[in-house]
Amino acid sequence: MANPNESSNNNLYFIVGALVVAVALVFWLMSGSNTATTADAPATTVTVEDNSVTPAAPVVEAPAADAPVADVTPDATTAPTTEEPVGN
Repeated sequence: MANPNESSNNNLYFIVGALVVAVALVFWLMSGSNTATTADAPATTVTVEDNSVTPAAPVVEAPAADAPVADVTPDATTAPTTEEPVGN
C-alpha cells in the first residue's frame, strides 16, 4: 500500500509541462520564416527652397491709455497698527 506521507507531484509535472509547451509554441510562432518581401522603394528626392523674404517684425500693442495706475507707495501719514490681546 502507498505511504500517505509521500505526496505525488503529478499536478506540478502537469503545470511545468504545460509551460514548456506554451513557451515552445510562442518561440515557434515568433521565429517563423520571413516570407514577407518588401518592394524596393523609389528614391525620394527632397528639395529645400530658400525663402528670401524676411519675416515682418511682430506687432507690439501699446498699453491702454485709460488704465488706472495703482498706488504702490504707502501713505506716510498712516502708521501701521498692532492689535493687543484682550484680557488680563
